[in-house]
Amino acid sequence: MNAQLFSNQSSSVLRGYEDLVECPYNRAHQIMQFRMQTHLTKCRKNYKDLKYVKCPFNETHDIPQKELALHVESCVDRESFDRYKFCVATSAATIVPEVASSVDEALDNKIMGNPSEELWDEGPMVRAYNPHAYAARANVIRKCTGMAPSQKKAFKEAERQRLTELKRRCEVKTEQT
Repeated sequence: MNAQLFSNQSSSVLRGYEDLVECPYNRAHQIMQFRMQTHLTKCRKNYKDLKYVKCPFNETHDIPQKELALHVESCVDRESFDRYKFCVATSAATIVPEVASSVDEALDNKIMGNPSEELWDEGPMVRAYNPHAYAARANVIRKCTGMAPSQKKAFKEAERQRLTELKRRCEVKTEQT
């Protein structure tokens, strides 16, 4: 049986174990890549005395504090961060001609007017929406949460009175019309 497992000597890993990663806290821990985050959470609790810090580009990279500067320069996940931050085009990116952007600007100006003329600070002053004040006036059921039992009792009684008053007002309006 062992001969069958290790028959392919060109590859030193068994099938299904290609993505094993070594734990930075204990080299004896071999973890599947997709389980590394969960494992690191547990190992961080067990090895609190080690001064390890997280890589700013990948949460699963725990590095000794002294080696952080070197790791930040050579981290393989830094490339995707730099591409995002500096908008570095890759060979797969398509080049958009300048004509398309001028056409888009013309359409935007035609539909929305000139966006540089918009002034959001000017205009009618409108009071901010207060949901508690609206609910007190509207025919809605309000819920009391986070109150002491005596406060809940008082709130429920006040709600009964509020809802009967709203019902009475509604009946008066329908009789008048």
